[in-house]
Amino acid sequence: MKLKVVDAHSSGAPCRTVIGGLEDLGIVGSTMLEKKKYIEQNHDWLRTSLLQEPRGFPAVNADLVLPPCNPDADVGLVIINQRPIYPVMSGGNILCFTAAILHAGVVPIDNDNPVTIVRVDTPAGLVIAKAACRDGLVESVSVENVPSYATHLDTELHVPGIGNLTVDVAYGGMFYLIVSAKQLGLKLVPENAADICEIGERIRAAAVTAIKVDNPASTGMSVVDAVMIYDEPHSPENHGRSAVVMPMLPGAPTFATGANALIDRCPCGTGTSAQIAALHAKGKLRVGEDFRQESIIDEVYIARPVREIEVNGKPGIVPELVGTAHVIAESVIHISERDPLRHGFKVGDMWPGRVPSSPPTFGAKG
Repeated sequence: MKLKVVDAHSSGAPCRTVIGGLEDLGIVGSTMLEKKKYIEQNHDWLRTSLLQEPRGFPAVNADLVLPPCNPDADVGLVIINQRPIYPVMSGGNILCFTAAILHAGVVPIDNDNPVTIVRVDTPAGLVIAKAACRDGLVESVSVENVPSYATHLDTELHVPGIGNLTVDVAYGGMFYLIVSAKQLGLKLVPENAADICEIGERIRAAAVTAIKVDNPASTGMSVVDAVMIYDEPHSPENHGRSAVVMPMLPGAPTFATGANALIDRCPCGTGTSAQIAALHAKGKLRVGEDFRQESIIDEVYIARPVREIEVNGKPGIVPELVGTAHVIAESVIHISERDPLRHGFKVGDMWPGRVPSSPPTFGAKG
């Protein structure tokens, strides 16, 4: 089997877009959410083949180009990350996906206009991407994200070993628990990544038990997906700084050599959408007002509420996200029946894993 792929990154978040080779897999579904579930249940080897060793690494995601189900869409998308339950939406992935498919000609660049519009059918709904292009290259992408809203504001959450925290919970394509770094005594810098992941997963474990939500994209998805830890920006040009702890397994966390999670390399589009929905609900961010979000590696996304809307019976917003994406490679991936490692593998020196039942003993005699 051969898969034609275009690799890109958005503010450091890497995505591998599969633009060809999926045609014979018989992927079915009347909606993109159904197609996502079909791939999870029948073709999860795509995830391990594309994202694990020897082809992948812990931070990389995959975007699958599929026929859309929505007649108003130009292209369909299923996002795959390291978890066996795939996300319904991701801002960084949409930015990479848009740059990749325009680069590859899956959707042609509109050379008669400075902006090319791409209508993407996702498991979370229709997403409108606008790519500013010049000389055949994508310079930036703005995305009108799915409707976003807050479910819990200034809510007390008890986290064993940490104490009582005041948190928000909001939806921006995934459900995020939002908590300030000051409450945790953390500085959001790369060298603190292991501590940030472990604390974020401890908070998520408490939230999975204590906080229930109803995902508007799919009934039955009723837990907090990830934790956003925010702080003051390092640059005076920006409004916030965040580290989003993304779990690599569904459900309550299992703690690892370093937590079983990763920090999003980019400023996290869905997380920032959730955060500005919470800020708008608190009266701290107006419609049309920009919010510049730094990542842990100092990259920036711009997000703004573009209009108010009702979501799941609650007041919410439609957010717009602006960022960059850069194509970094084109290749053909070979998945050969002769290769015993064709579907990927992991080794614990670079992949988070479970804590051993007893610590190893070095230099022991016996």
